[in-house]
Amino acid sequence: MVGKKEDACKYYLDRDFKSYCEQLVLLSPTILKEDKNLGQAIASNFVLVGCATYLKKKKECEREENQYLPGLYGMNFIFGTAYIFVRKEMV
Repeated sequence: MVGKKEDACKYYLDRDFKSYCEQLVLLSPTILKEDKNLGQAIASNFVLVGCATYLKKKKECEREENQYLPGLYGMNFIFGTAYIFVRKEMV
């Protein structure tokens, strides 16, 4: 799809990083627990850093110049289905 660079930036950002903030809601009881093991601490830190990165990059996507620049997004769907056009003998 063709749109603004802001839309393209948010599209790829949501695809790659939004799940961290969604996992943060699920892991919040574990994160707030005082007696967590090493695995829980590593997982909660990983999710916290991922969510913070998502929020920081989302703010960068909303810069004023991105509203006026063109951007392409949704290309992963096209490239993901390219194998349909390959002849079966080649596969």
